[in-house]
Amino acid sequence: MARAMETKEKKKKISLPVLIIDIIVTVLFVFVFACLLTVMIQTFTGKEPTLFGYRSFVVLTDSMTGTYDKGDVIIVKVVDGKESAEDNSLIKEGDVITFIAPEGFGGVDGYTVTHRVVKAPYKEVDGNYYVRTKGDAAAAEDETPIPVENVTGIVLCKSEALAALQGILKSKTGFLLIIVIPLVLIAVWQIAVFAVASAKNKKQTQTADGQPTGETDEERIERLKKEAVEEYVKNKESDEGKENEGEVKRKP
Repeated sequence: MARAMETKEKKKKISLPVLIIDIIVTVLFVFVFACLLTVMIQTFTGKEPTLFGYRSFVVLTDSMTGTYDKGDVIIVKVVDGKESAEDNSLIKEGDVITFIAPEGFGGVDGYTVTHRVVKAPYKEVDGNYYVRTKGDAAAAEDETPIPVENVTGIVLCKSEALAALQGILKSKTGFLLIIVIPLVLIAVWQIAVFAVASAKNKKQTQTADGQPTGETDEERIERLKKEAVEEYVKNKESDEGKENEGEVKRKP
């Protein structure tokens, strides 16, 4: 009983270096998985992934220069266009918004555009609500009004960290350092953990008296069978010897 408890205590103990490596591997795995998932979503759906209601975009033009320059990564709070149409207070004058460009919007119909609201939601004769927008670097506001239903988000800020990360991921060296090498290290670590666990399992195979032998399960079963037969034969011989001894004593 004491030996069993001691074995359990040893199993509970995890060395600090192993714990640290496990944490690092887990963090690397989550980070790499998140990066790969983002790329997969963008590749197969053509949509920007969201995280807890937020989304990131890369500024591709100079229309917002001075506020958001070309190449900046902006963080956007996702909004529902239909909900915005019902509650006009969600979008205010002065907000920088992202929206799907409507037909006739400067040849970028259907693309996501980031401009500032210069006129809050208003109702047109067709019964729909629109906003007027303008690029901060432009001299005049956009000619085409934006249906409120086309609004996809409100810009919160720009992120220098995400811009730097994206720049690194775009280069072959950065992709190797951020994605490939961590994946290889994770795979090597998991293989090493599996090998160590297998070796421990083999060593911890117990004999009848509780001592490790290093034998496989099949070998252990065969050994126990052999020991049982030998024990039976030994007991049989011992019983026969006692019977013979008793017969000798009973003779006159």
